[in-house]
Amino acid sequence: MKYSVLLATVALFGAVGLAAADPKPDLQPNLPDPDKPVEIRVTTGDANKEIKAKVGEIVVVELESYAADGYYAWSEQPGRSDSVLELEKKDQQVRDYAIGMVRVGDKSTFRYLVKAPGNAELKFGCGRPWEQDKPPLSTFNVKIVAEAADAAAAAAADAKAASKTYEMTRDDNGKTLKVKVGDVIRVKLKSNRTTGYSWALTGKTDAKVLKSGEVEYKVDEHPAGMVGVGGNDFCTFTALAPGKTDISLGYARPWEKDKEPAQAFKLTVEVEADAKAAPATDAKAASATAKEVRLNDGDNGKTVKVAVDGTVILSLESNPTTGFSWTGVDKVDKDILKLERNDYKQNASPGGMVGVGGRTTIVYRALKKGKAKIDLTYMQPWNPDSKFNTNYSVTVEVE
Repeated sequence: MKYSVLLATVALFGAVGLAAADPKPDLQPNLPDPDKPVEIRVTTGDANKEIKAKVGEIVVVELESYAADGYYAWSEQPGRSDSVLELEKKDQQVRDYAIGMVRVGDKSTFRYLVKAPGNAELKFGCGRPWEQDKPPLSTFNVKIVAEAADAAAAAAADAKAASKTYEMTRDDNGKTLKVKVGDVIRVKLKSNRTTGYSWALTGKTDAKVLKSGEVEYKVDEHPAGMVGVGGNDFCTFTALAPGKTDISLGYARPWEKDKEPAQAFKLTVEVEADAKAAPATDAKAASATAKEVRLNDGDNGKTVKVAVDGTVILSLESNPTTGFSWTGVDKVDKDILKLERNDYKQNASPGGMVGVGGRTTIVYRALKKGKAKIDLTYMQPWNPDSKFNTNYSVTVEVE
């Protein structure tokens, strides 16, 4: 109980002290590695659940422990490697908050590689290592159901390996770029989010030709403690089909909607068919009714299709230290979509840094055929009319 009180104090302190801050501050995430396997995160709230994964994916189990009282290790009961899962790494990550000398929020993390189809049950117990003869303080069980990677995913992986990545910079403003289906365009532009400015789409890009990803920000290297450091925004686009469209970006403060962007960037993209990219098209057709749909900040307003018993996974920027959070998560048609998970993970940051943001992951399970809309708002619950609130909606068609 005392840990809950301390955590509540931290959250309240962050909300009061930073309520006037920009709800989407400098998150400083690392750019995603295109070759990195999919990670499925399992937390304390997933106790006794059935988690689906595919061969080649990583299951990350992250559990609370209490090092301040000596309960710093989650002992595996039999959470060990077997024919389905292989334990890759386990470690303890400690987050220290500025409340005297009290340490709050220790984490024990276990990473498993999914090696083969099948079922595996992971069991853990939290206790003191020197009190092996005593029952654990608490226990955690979760069942992993591993499936084979489908043919469509394998074909998509082959197409991805054959594709090219084009990195464009400010020097390419106004140019025309010719690419093939399956190629990736990454636009790198100088930015400084500590000023409130960031790069965002300002024009309509043909979604049938190019798929836009979320805008990622990476701060420049700098001495510890230095503030006001700039970096780069990275805007990623994937060529889906032959055609011609524009990428138009503006550098502006999101809340200054009536002002022209301080800077602008435009790139015309011509996508040509390529025999090497045919597997990507075939994979897309084969997975028109996907078993898993992953969405991020750049997918706002889209309509997606998912198969019955498939999952819709939303990964959205957030920062609870500002008092803002994603609301409306459970306000969906419960006959069609079932909320399975809603959790938050803070971005990696130097020890002692406060106000660091992260990502909220929301997972829905498709129960039956039909159409349902997910309507979310990023807001402070006590300030529903704030001009800083952000709306996010996605229409899900279950087939």
